[in-house]
Amino acid sequence: MEKSPIVVIVGAGRVAWHLGRRLRGKGIPVHQIINRTEERAVELARSVGASAKTNLSHINPESDWVLLAVKDDAIAGVAETLQQFVPDALVTHTSGGTAGSVLSPFFGRYGVFYPLQSFSFEHTPVWSKIPFCVDASSPEDLLFLKKTAKRIGNLVYHVNDEQRARLHVAAVFANNFANHCFAVAERILDDQDLPFEMLHPLMEETVAKALQESPARMQTGPAARGDVETMRRHLLLLEAYPDLQKMYKLFSSNIFGKEEW
Repeated sequence: MEKSPIVVIVGAGRVAWHLGRRLRGKGIPVHQIINRTEERAVELARSVGASAKTNLSHINPESDWVLLAVKDDAIAGVAETLQQFVPDALVTHTSGGTAGSVLSPFFGRYGVFYPLQSFSFEHTPVWSKIPFCVDASSPEDLLFLKKTAKRIGNLVYHVNDEQRARLHVAAVFANNFANHCFAVAERILDDQDLPFEMLHPLMEETVAKALQESPARMQTGPAARGDVETMRRHLLLLEAYPDLQKMYKLFSSNIFGKEEW
């Protein structure tokens, strides 16, 4: 029987929480959780049957795979500290917006294990639908990451740093910006004492169409049909919201294909 790797997760946020529990659930034990806040470290460690540590120097020196589930701007600093304790381990981060090469000054074996999903503590992910984007500095480690991702998920892609950076930008548009547009719509309706639920069927239909066809081909609305008069009326209605007026003009111009109308 193949020996299970000694896995350590650095971080105890949403990504660490869900990945740790999923790894354990698929028979890949997590040996340590390391996090600056003891309470968070202990909570996650108990959940996955691991030991909890608050200092990077306490990492198991025999660790095989270290997952850095920390904020993007902390990755390099954590890696620099860890290099003296686990110089031979495979160290990967879980970030979509940070190059895997950020780890290269500190480790000979490094890579990326990025689940393309927005995680929250309130919702359980549907792992079979989450794309895993993996990359590694060696073919052997890449194969290990692919096999692990396939074991805990279903959709696995080898994505290099440049591809993943563009993918992350696309994800911001598809997720963060789209959700912000929902929030904007909610704000406008709230001010008119109208329930946001009125838009739910429209939102569901929009997402369903985008998942079935090219979103560009499914684009509708006044900008798509070149209805300049309606767009101008909308701008007048948004005079009380200068920030939203600018947003409306920018989006409409991009869809319409003309800056001035």
